Amino acid sequence: MSKSNKPSTVSMLGFKIDSDATDAEVTRFAGLLPYMELWRRLKMPSLIDQTVHICGDQGWLDRQMVESVVLLNIAGGDCVTDIEKLESDTGLCRMYARNQYSGMGRLAVKQAQARFRAGRRRTFPAPTQISAFLEGCHNEQEELKRVAGKAFIPQANEHLLSLRKLNGYLACQAQKLHPCRTATLDGDATLVEKDSNEALFCYKGFRGYQPYSVYWHEQDLVLHSEFRDGNVPAGYEVKRIFQESISMLPEDVDSVMTRQDSAAYQNDFMAWCIDVKEHPRIGEILFTISADITPELREAIVGTKDWQPMKPARGDKGKPVIKEYADVLFVSGAQANDRRIVRAYRYIAIRERMTDQLSLLEADEENLPFPVATINNVRYKIQAVVTNRYEEDAQDLIQWHYRRCGKSEEAHSVMKSDFAGGQMPSAKFGANAAWWAIMILAMNFNAVMKHHVLGGGSANKRMKAMRFELIASAARVIHHARQCFLRTSPQLQRMLFALSDRMQRLPLQAT
Repeated sequence: MSKSNKPSTVSMLGFKIDSDATDAEVTRFAGLLPYMELWRRLKMPSLIDQTVHICGDQGWLDRQMVESVVLLNIAGGDCVTDIEKLESDTGLCRMYARNQYSGMGRLAVKQAQARFRAGRRRTFPAPTQISAFLEGCHNEQEELKRVAGKAFIPQANEHLLSLRKLNGYLACQAQKLHPCRTATLDGDATLVEKDSNEALFCYKGFRGYQPYSVYWHEQDLVLHSEFRDGNVPAGYEVKRIFQESISMLPEDVDSVMTRQDSAAYQNDFMAWCIDVKEHPRIGEILFTISADITPELREAIVGTKDWQPMKPARGDKGKPVIKEYADVLFVSGAQANDRRIVRAYRYIAIRERMTDQLSLLEADEENLPFPVATINNVRYKIQAVVTNRYEEDAQDLIQWHYRRCGKSEEAHSVMKSDFAGGQMPSAKFGANAAWWAIMILAMNFNAVMKHHVLGGGSANKRMKAMRFELIASAARVIHHARQCFLRTSPQLQRMLFALSDRMQRLPLQAT
């Protein structure tokens, strides 16, 4: 067999490409160093040791598993096998290995190293080991309770609950960094497509999952997120989700408001919000909820006379006003028969004159994809908002309610595009739920980094910009005289110095 005629060097644009004979520890993820530093300043490794107990007595520690998946999300990986890209980065492996036992005593470190009977060959867990860790959150007994064609949410086992507790702890730390007495909670569901027989069909006709999340507006965090099958409606057990979310709020939060779409237009949920006995610490929960346009509500809207023009939105100045609003006198049958409701809810209707698309103007009202009503021979697209906020200006309430769609829906885009929430790693429901829970943890951890360490304009940047400016930065790791040095560009050096100074001044305490 003849030897290959492959040249010893390759040239591109006049540059000769060759490997580094010194086998230097170079990393392309130098910007992950401040994330690992903040992770330890938040005392997340110690909390995981106390809370999560999935790995057992051999092999990897739970702290190593959780942190590896969090770093995978931050770095841009979206599947389990992407961990190999971190493992192949020798500089990153050196950075991570040096402080992976942070907060542990010498005896605990020896015991952790002794967990690998055949010796440890990797810095990060292998994909199969991560998959086994995730599957530890699968509740097989709950799967036996499924009934075909019915919505069902498997009860989380203790391992999955322990991962969710980490997110509650992170929310408490964010509250210490930026205390606020009020929590505005926006609830919404999102669809995650998965083409496999185990995933169930959603209302849009494809297979997937439909997690429901509660977004805390003031802290820019997802306070709570429950992983669900695709056939589970968004409004299924909404009250329970919010009860769990309220229990996760820090104790110094004493006022809660919520903005919801029509999935939460349920008499039981609204009655729970106004019942102070259900949540005495925070009192009445103020809400705005998009109301279903029932025939009775439509009739009340048509009979309303006092319509007011809505102020033009930003960028609409000079355009004719086609939206109007009015308070509507309406009480549903369910509300009239509920003794918990001592004062009728306030309904605010919005009507928008339909001026375009002749086919829509001539179509029957029942055949249109949105509710309409004909008032004084003019066809309008109509909406309604129900609230227990009686004294505030109606248009201000409408605009406040509409802002729910901005941040909470953006959070869904971030989950599925910027982090690893868009791809599910397993056919097992519990494993996917664990993957989703760690993704939420990584997303919230990044929010803490952006708001309280990076600051400035970074607070509104998406992960694409964060990876371009900071995370995906090259550096050389040098080990000399029992010390590790990170040799970077002057620009990155100045940035890391500034981030280190800010992290040292964070008012963090153990929780």
